[in-house]
Amino acid sequence: MYTPPPVNLPYSKSIGARYLVASFFAGTLTACPEFNDCDDLRVIQKALLDLALNKEHPACGEPHLDIHASGTAFRFITAVCASTEGADFLVTGTPRVCGRPMRPLLDVLRAAGASIDAQGDNGTGPYKVEGRRLQGGSYEIRGDVSSQFISALMLVAPTWKGGMKLRFTTPLVSRPYAEMTAAVMKQFGIEVRLTDNGVEVPEGTYITPPNFKVEADWSAAGFFYEAIAIYTPRSIRLAGLRPPVESLQGDSSTADIFRKFGVISEFDDEGVTLETNRDLPDYIEVDMTDTPDLVPALVVACIGRGCRFLLTGVKNLRVKESDRLAALQTEMSKFGYTLKVDEDSIAWEGGSTGLKSRDIETYDDHRIAMAFAIYALHTGLIRIHHPEVVDKSFEDFWNQLPKIGLTCRRDGEYMEVSDRWEEL
Repeated sequence: MYTPPPVNLPYSKSIGARYLVASFFAGTLTACPEFNDCDDLRVIQKALLDLALNKEHPACGEPHLDIHASGTAFRFITAVCASTEGADFLVTGTPRVCGRPMRPLLDVLRAAGASIDAQGDNGTGPYKVEGRRLQGGSYEIRGDVSSQFISALMLVAPTWKGGMKLRFTTPLVSRPYAEMTAAVMKQFGIEVRLTDNGVEVPEGTYITPPNFKVEADWSAAGFFYEAIAIYTPRSIRLAGLRPPVESLQGDSSTADIFRKFGVISEFDDEGVTLETNRDLPDYIEVDMTDTPDLVPALVVACIGRGCRFLLTGVKNLRVKESDRLAALQTEMSKFGYTLKVDEDSIAWEGGSTGLKSRDIETYDDHRIAMAFAIYALHTGLIRIHHPEVVDKSFEDFWNQLPKIGLTCRRDGEYMEVSDRWEEL
């Protein structure tokens, strides 16, 4: 009997980004491994290396830091550049990323003395940044826009005079990401106090710990949980994934969420084996406030299994790489499914009007592309427009799909994904 090899997941983009920033401030950036399986980490690493070169040799390095389509990089690099004395750069990227929300982060940085000049309309990017030693103190920020603002400020605050006390004026969304930031900083010698009301970061010096390892990415694993929830006749093996009790990643709750679909996660020292008992519900409700990146995979899995759903805590999906709520609604309508989208929820109440198209637009969004590629396990064939968008977080994605019974064939601007389990 054919036994597929294990799926090889990319490094955790979230942990990797924090690790690179901490290593930059610790002065050990050049000792970090190259992150070649994820565009986001590639651009963060390159931008930080240019910053490091500029610190040592002010006449060297590029005059701009191009972070392409990475929202994480845009926020982190702007904060790092503003907090790096002597740095003088234009932080730029794609039109979509330059237009994404930044004001809550910029307001705190400017209050601390940062020189950040918006080059776009209505205060948007690109940003001309002149780095300097910023002044610590007590500041306020909304917590319900993006946890990346909080994480960016946490990471740079140890370099400020006196550190930072940051009060949340609204509840913090995606709290596990702020907790991840605090955990990485602790390993680098910075003790952070994070509460429901705010975060305190002392002035301090980053010290690189020995043998720090970036975990395999739980966000990427979610698409393979989606796969086995939809349908595969055999188990799926994911290499290198840490169990939730050991992981720093909030998206490790993927295992608990997909347990609702009867997906069983058997962990060992080498990773996890996924199986399903097929004891499936016909309706689920899940609060996705802490795991927004999992929403595309969960929506497609629910529809693939005919499971009605209500997902709440999703409002920030409108300001991701795409408006993910609108993208899911539009693309699922091609299969005859009507999704109900409100301000902070997305739902499907059942029923279908029939197939209209198998061609999926990706909206320059890696998670839309990957979620719908897996849907071929249900439909038999999917055509993904601009499949290269997956490079943002999982460059090897298309090469891993044959391990779960899908075949991929490039056809011009499309990747044709088809179910091939019967051939195995």
